[in-house]
Amino acid sequence: MTKTTSPLFSAIKIVTNMNERIGNTNISEAIARNHGLLLEHFFEPVLDRAAYIKLLNDISTVTSDLALQAELEQAWSDEVNEYDKETGSALKHAQHACLYVELARAAEACNEHIRAWAFNNYASVMIGEVLEKSATIQNRAETKKRSKQNSKNAQGRSKSILLVKEEVARLLEKMRPEAGWPYKATAVAVLESPLTGFIENNNIFDIQPSNIEKWLTKWLREDELVNRAWEKSKRAQGNNKV
Repeated sequence: MTKTTSPLFSAIKIVTNMNERIGNTNISEAIARNHGLLLEHFFEPVLDRAAYIKLLNDISTVTSDLALQAELEQAWSDEVNEYDKETGSALKHAQHACLYVELARAAEACNEHIRAWAFNNYASVMIGEVLEKSATIQNRAETKKRSKQNSKNAQGRSKSILLVKEEVARLLEKMRPEAGWPYKATAVAVLESPLTGFIENNNIFDIQPSNIEKWLTKWLREDELVNRAWEKSKRAQGNNKV
């Protein structure tokens, strides 16, 4: 009879532990969690830690004065205009989320527990929106970064391939038989070895030596630079077949 091994934690135990952990969270822990989410998922990746610290310092002077709070919120309206629309919108939500988290802290310090939880819960809703906007901003930045890198890589490949084409043109003229190249296939066979050395010596990784025959055949027929060198160095009469 096969003995059944009981799981380390039953489903009920897992649910119980989760409920206990959530239900026993105090306001200080909830406040710290919200600040941690804002810092880790918005300010550090999108702006910087200094912007977060400045924001908290500004808020600390207004939590007990509604007039100062109104002035600070007006200043934020001007500040977000310095950013693109998407970042500005996320920052606006983050600023107000920080404000209400700190209002929760101030209320808790005055033993206004229900008010503290209300402020922090309101901030939590806004933080959810901030995190969603932040993810979009970061994905956009990463896409832009990859696009820029791909463009840079493409430019590097183009430059490397041009060096090889220039070498092909040079070798077509330098190694030209006295009567001219009789066939393109002949030129490909003769140039393959020196081109392999050129590619390896110049650390050109965009063209594999094993593909030289294919590229040479195509360039002799289609590339402006290589075809021009071929026309100058091919045999004047006769059939120059591939």
